[in-house]
Amino acid sequence: MDAIERLQRRFRARWVGVKFYRGKLPCSEVVALPNGRFCEAITQAHTRPALVTRDNLHCPGACHVFGWDDTVQTEMVDKLHQDEGFSLPVAQKLVQNLPTIHGSLTGIGLNVAEIPDVLVSYLQPGQVMSLLRGYQLTFGKDLSAELSSIVSVCGHVTLQSFHDQKIAMSFGCAYSRHYGGITRDRVAIGLPFKLAGDILGDNE
Repeated sequence: MDAIERLQRRFRARWVGVKFYRGKLPCSEVVALPNGRFCEAITQAHTRPALVTRDNLHCPGACHVFGWDDTVQTEMVDKLHQDEGFSLPVAQKLVQNLPTIHGSLTGIGLNVAEIPDVLVSYLQPGQVMSLLRGYQLTFGKDLSAELSSIVSVCGHVTLQSFHDQKIAMSFGCAYSRHYGGITRDRVAIGLPFKLAGDILGDNE
C-alpha cells in the first residue's frame, strides 16, 4: 500500500501527490489538463493522473510562483490593490514575498507514478486535527504555520511545504474556493513526502 493510500485510510481524506519536473515529462498516458488553474487540477487529479505545464495553466498567481511568467507581478499587485482593497505598498509586499520555485520547471505531475515531492489535500477541521495529532506524536512539538488569503493552494500550500519541508495550510483564496472545489468546510493542506513517511512511521 503506497503512502497516498495509507494517508487516505488514516486521515479519511483524498490526497494528491505533486511531482515537480525539471527535465523529461512522464509518458503520454498522463493527461495534460486543458487551460485551467492549479487548485482546479488538484481536484481533477482525484480521478486520473494529470500533468500541468505552462501551456495549460491559466492563472497569473500560479504561473508566477511556478516560475512560468515573470511579467504578471504588476497585474497581481493591481488586482490586490484595485479589486481586493489592499493598499498599494501592502499589495506589493504580499506579491514580493510569495514563495516561488527555484529553477525552471518543465511540468508538474499530479498523482503520477513517480514518488511525489509534496502531498496536497483539502481536509475537514477534524481531519486537520488528526494530522496535527500525528505530527505531535511523531515530533513531540507544536506545529507553527503562516496563513495567507492569496495564491493559497499553489503558493502558500504546495510550494511553501516543499520549500520549508513542513506542513503548510491555508483557508484558501477566493479563486481556489471558486475554481478548486474547496467547500466551506475544508482547509487546504500541504505535506512533504518525507514528512508523511515520518508521520506514517516509514522512516524509523
